[in-house]
Amino acid sequence: MEETTYIEENDQLNQLSMNILVHAGNARDHLVQALESLETMDFEKAKTEVTAARKEVVVAHGLQTDTLQLEASGEQIRYSTLFCHAQDTLMTAQSEILIGEHLVKLFEAFSQK
Repeated sequence: MEETTYIEENDQLNQLSMNILVHAGNARDHLVQALESLETMDFEKAKTEVTAARKEVVVAHGLQTDTLQLEASGEQIRYSTLFCHAQDTLMTAQSEILIGEHLVKLFEAFSQK
């Protein structure tokens, strides 16, 4: 029974990690679209894509937070390279979006001068 439980927990963490990766990856794709829109000075499209990226990050962050809260409440979560990679990808996407948001503002401000 113990091995079955471990496999189920392993599968759940892997699935969770993949879901975080999918949403963080989607966020990064939207950000790339936003940056490409900036290259053509299409500010409305850039803003739309940054907003879509932010929404994807919110979903991914919620998944991560739920898992971290389990551990904070005393439930031991095993170390997982996949979960670590998912967290790293999410953190990178969040940083890129922050920079992207500021770039949109800067490009728009410079274009109006």
